[in-house]
Amino acid sequence: MIIDKKFGGAGAVADWWFEDRSYQIFPNNHQERHKLLEMSQSVAEILEKHKLLFPNKVILSGWLYYDSSVGKSTRQDHPDVTIYIPNEIGSRGIVTCTEERLEQLEKQRPFLYPIDVDILGVGILLDEQRHECKQPDVTWLSARTLDAHIVDVLTQSDAWLPYTLSGKPQPEIYRYNAPRLESALQEIQERLGIIPSINDRSDYALIEGFYLSNHVDADGEIIPTAY
Repeated sequence: MIIDKKFGGAGAVADWWFEDRSYQIFPNNHQERHKLLEMSQSVAEILEKHKLLFPNKVILSGWLYYDSSVGKSTRQDHPDVTIYIPNEIGSRGIVTCTEERLEQLEKQRPFLYPIDVDILGVGILLDEQRHECKQPDVTWLSARTLDAHIVDVLTQSDAWLPYTLSGKPQPEIYRYNAPRLESALQEIQERLGIIPSINDRSDYALIEGFYLSNHVDADGEIIPTAY
């Protein structure tokens, strides 16, 4: 099951928040914007390697304008910008394609810094026969700059759970897919040198490290969380 990102406002099945606290960020220049995009591409490349995200779209939003005359950044009302990533380029083109589009836009208006960068696409899940099934939002990324650069790895899939979100057992799907997600997240942690912040639960799953389990009641019975 894939949970719609807008479904009931309940959010993702699970997420892992990688926050770079090595230095304080001031989101007011091209260099910091480039660093955020580089960090995002680095994470996307690992997810693509594990066939969990083949990115095809970058959405920029939440714009800041830096006024050098007063040394202050202010929010700007500007439409979201969508950049499409060609399939043949994939994750390795995120920085280049995004910056090319931003350079075009800067010919028409002053430099703006996108606080939020969403990277979307499709991923591969393995079914009971280990056949590859392509689905949207298997994983996706929400990167942002606050006072630090952050990349949040999210999943809308229940393939990493022993039971579906409707409470049906899926031992083969769990066995084939959960280690794939764990391996990807472990590799992201090692490449970034950042231990992610993890909530211990979402509306759909219990989260322990890089593994997920279903919600259960006091008697240990699986609680359906979606139908």
